Amino acid sequence: MYKNIILALLFTVSLFSADSKDSPIEVFKKQRSQQGELHFSKAQEYFQNRKFKASIEKILDFLYVYPDHPQTLNAMKLLSESYLMDDQIEKSIQIDLKIHRENPMIEEGLVAYLQVAKKYVKMGKKDEAFDIFGFIIRQMYSKKVAKDAEIELEQIKILDTENTVTEK
Repeated sequence: MYKNIILALLFTVSLFSADSKDSPIEVFKKQRSQQGELHFSKAQEYFQNRKFKASIEKILDFLYVYPDHPQTLNAMKLLSESYLMDDQIEKSIQIDLKIHRENPMIEEGLVAYLQVAKKYVKMGKKDEAFDIFGFIIRQMYSKKVAKDAEIELEQIKILDTENTVTEK
C-alpha cells in the first residue's frame, strides 16, 4: 500500500518537474531536504522566541524524521542549547557528549566536549571538568579549542585560589 502511495507521489512530482533533467528520486530527495530545512528553521524560530520546550520538541521530531539531513549536527547543537535554556542541564550534557562521540575529529565535536566541561563546572563536578579540560588541551587537531580549554582551566584555578583566600 505504502509503495503505491510513494510511487504515485513520485510520478506526480516527476510530472511537475518534466522540464528538469532530474530523476523522480532526485526530485524527491531535494524536496525532502527542503522540508527538513523548513522543519529545522521552525525549531530555530521557537528558540529565538524563547519557546524552548517547543524548540526541543521540533528538533526531536526533526532528528527522527530526517536522521541523515545536512542540518543534523546544527540541530543537535540547538537541542543542547535548548535543553540548557530550559534548565535541563543533564540532558544538554548528554547531547553534547553524543555530538562529541559522533564527531570526535572535527572542531564541533571538540567544542561540544568543552561545553560539557563548562557545564560540569556549573554543576560543581570540577574533577570531571578538569579531566575533560586536560584531554582537550592535550589533543592535537584544534589548537584554538585547546587554548579555550586552557583559559577555562586557569580561570577556575584563579577562582578557587580567591575563594580559598577569602575563606581564611
